[in-house]
Amino acid sequence: MAMQVKRLQDGSETWSKKTGDCTSAEIKYLVINATSKEDAIHDVLDNAPETYGNLPFKEVRVDSYENGNLELSAVYAKDDEIGGGDYSNVDEEATESFDCGGGTKHMTHAISQKRVFGGTDDDAGGGIGWNGKSGSEAEFSGVDVPCADMRETYTKAISRNKATSTAYKRQVAALVGKVNSARFKGWEPGEIMFLGSSYSTPSKGANKVTMSYNFRIMPNENNAVVAGHKCGKKKGFEYLWARSEVVNDTKTNTPKVETKSIYLSEVCETANFGAMGL
Repeated sequence: MAMQVKRLQDGSETWSKKTGDCTSAEIKYLVINATSKEDAIHDVLDNAPETYGNLPFKEVRVDSYENGNLELSAVYAKDDEIGGGDYSNVDEEATESFDCGGGTKHMTHAISQKRVFGGTDDDAGGGIGWNGKSGSEAEFSGVDVPCADMRETYTKAISRNKATSTAYKRQVAALVGKVNSARFKGWEPGEIMFLGSSYSTPSKGANKVTMSYNFRIMPNENNAVVAGHKCGKKKGFEYLWARSEVVNDTKTNTPKVETKSIYLSEVCETANFGAMGL
């Protein structure tokens, strides 16, 4: 028979006399025909509810193991209720580091452009690196323009149980590549992107790990301009691009580039970074 995992009942609860809050709780599970003790434990670790009331899921305890059948308890508690370890200052302030180096952005259309020598029989019309051809053969090689590449890293000590949990890793991974939907650490919506996180710990038995959260910053623009056209506001990680066509000037019968349309594209999903607790 295949392994079966049954939730029996919500078990014991512990309530604090000082605060009047529930500080720990347990949910009982019965695993029948377990392929191994480890498989049964990991099944409960992966599938038990992430919270019990306002308490986070912390660990699984094996209550009994006999003939392939296990009784397990999913334990929910505040950090300082697990294992008797030192979890003081769990909510300590995060430290911050900032770096502003040189980066580049690729531009195929100038902010503004004028002819300074020759070429009286053509008009690039704001296109950069135009090959002078018309129709489908027209190409704009563009140019890489220097720009500020700003990055911030926040570090914070959090409990090892939280950092190593599958649920927390999934939460962090789901935010990678997303941009702030609300004001965050002084940056306006649309200006800061989460690049990912990592942690280090001094020893295997440590109760805390030092987690690093990495962000990239691109400031919003209030008056973006492309090929001489005012485009209004642009958020940092939005993308402005132009569609141009090469046409013949009816007066001079020479080719010229015309900007037919300009688009403001949202290319990154947004998220609320408040859940990181920074």
